[in-house]
Amino acid sequence: MENIMKKILTLLTIFTSLISFEVGANLTSPSLNSSSMSSVVVQRALASGVTFTTRQVEYQLVLGARAILKSDNSVAARSANSSSNNLWSDENEHFLLSIGAGGQSANSSLRASGVKFNQIAYSPNNGNVAILSGYIIVKIRPSYSAEAIAATYKINLVENFKDISYAWYRVNSGQDIFAITQNLSGHAGTESAEVELIENVTPR
Repeated sequence: MENIMKKILTLLTIFTSLISFEVGANLTSPSLNSSSMSSVVVQRALASGVTFTTRQVEYQLVLGARAILKSDNSVAARSANSSSNNLWSDENEHFLLSIGAGGQSANSSLRASGVKFNQIAYSPNNGNVAILSGYIIVKIRPSYSAEAIAATYKINLVENFKDISYAWYRVNSGQDIFAITQNLSGHAGTESAEVELIENVTPR
């Protein structure tokens, strides 16, 4: 029930964002806000070559960056969060964010050790860093079904709010969330598709 409420709140935020965008209002971004973002973050964002847009804001995937839940007390997670193993780090209430000195190979080792983490993106428009939830939010057109779209792209339908024509999807291991989001955006059965960013993330 809690997860459903979070998704409903996300939808309400999307609608508010769209209205505010039309009247030129500035909304609080669902991201870490740093007035002096590390040059390492910017460099790794440029190096990734992956760009996407969420709520009219452009983001770049930060290569080798990860957000690990503070509640993960495993040896591998503690090692990954050690400042001596990172090129950059930050934190908020729930996550420890970092770019490991070992880059992508270090993240692969983390996965192999069973550590779950979220990807991080940087916005050159506002200098913010956002945490990706791992979900894709899709607005479904009338006469199309969320289930059929999931079957087409071989992705997982997590939530389907038929009354408001929105669906949440999660990709499978090995699938590219950005490529699939782009493909979903061009599908005849969708009005929009965006990578979801985690809400209410406040920097320390």
